[in-house]
Amino acid sequence: MAHARLVTLVLALAAAGSARAAGPCEEGRGQTGLALAVAAAGGLAVAAVDDDSAAMAGSLRVGDAVVQANGTLARSCGDYARVVREARRERKAVLLLVRRADTELPLALAASTWERAVAVVAAPAPAEAPSVRALVATPPPSPLPPETHVSVDEVTRGLSTLADDGRPRASLTAYQKDVLHLRRQVETLAARAAAPAAVLSGLRTVLEYYEGAAVAWASEETQRERERRPRHLPAGETATATFFEDSEAAALLDEFPFLRATVVRDPAPGLVGESAGLWRPRQARALLWEHGREELGRLTGWLAAGTP
Repeated sequence: MAHARLVTLVLALAAAGSARAAGPCEEGRGQTGLALAVAAAGGLAVAAVDDDSAAMAGSLRVGDAVVQANGTLARSCGDYARVVREARRERKAVLLLVRRADTELPLALAASTWERAVAVVAAPAPAEAPSVRALVATPPPSPLPPETHVSVDEVTRGLSTLADDGRPRASLTAYQKDVLHLRRQVETLAARAAAPAAVLSGLRTVLEYYEGAAVAWASEETQRERERRPRHLPAGETATATFFEDSEAAALLDEFPFLRATVVRDPAPGLVGESAGLWRPRQARALLWEHGREELGRLTGWLAAGTP
C-alpha cells in the first residue's frame, strides 16, 4: 500500500512538472488538450484545441476569447494557469466563459479531464515575459486627436513616475492606488476607442510589470507583519517570503519567467497539506521595475517615431 501511494505521488509530481514546463498558457494541456495565447487586443484567446481532447469535447474552438475561468477574470496566462492547477488538485471542472463573435458561451472542461492519461505534446517555445518587442517592430500609429481628455501621453508619463529610479516615492497603499488609476485610464481609452488597439495592447503589457511589482511588494509587507518586524527596519534585497502554488506570487512567477531567479524553494506537496515555497519579493519587485522601464522605453520610443 505504501508503495502504491509513493507511485501515485511520483506520477502526480511528474504530471505537475510537465504542466509547469509547458508554460502557463499551456498549463495542463496534456490532459485538457487546450492551449491559450495572449490576444493582440489584450486578454486570452484559444490558440489550439487538440484532437480527441477534453477541450474538443467541451466545444472549445480556436479563436474563442476567454473571458472567465471558474469565475475569475482571465487577463493573463498566469491567471489561467492558477485556475487549472487548483482544478487539477481538487479534481473539479474548469468552467470557461468564452466570447465567440458577438456571443458569450459557458463551456467547461469536465472534472473527468483529470482522469485522462497525460498526453505527450510537442515541446513549446521557451516561456518569455510579456514584451512590446513585436509591437514596436511595426509602423507606429497616428497621433491621438488633441481633444482627447485621457491621453496616451498622460498614461506613459504616469507609468514613468511610478518607480523611475528603481525606488517608489510612496507607501504600498499609495502605489497600489496609483497603479489602479493608470489601469482605469487605459481602460477608459479603450472604452472611448481613443487609442488604436496596438497602443492599448502595449500600455497593458507595460502596466502588467508595475501591477506585478505591487504583488511582490504586498508579499514582502505580509511577511514583515507575520514576523512583526518594525516598518522602519527595511528588509534586505535577499529577504525571503513564503508562497503557495495557488497564490498571486505563484501566478506572477509563471507570467514573468525571469523571476525564477528569485525563487529559493518551490512549494511541494506534503503528507499533510502543502509545504510553502520561498522567494525574494524585494528582488522580484526591483526586477519588475527594471524590465518595466525597459518595455516603457521601447513603447514610448515607438510612439514618438509616429509624432510629427
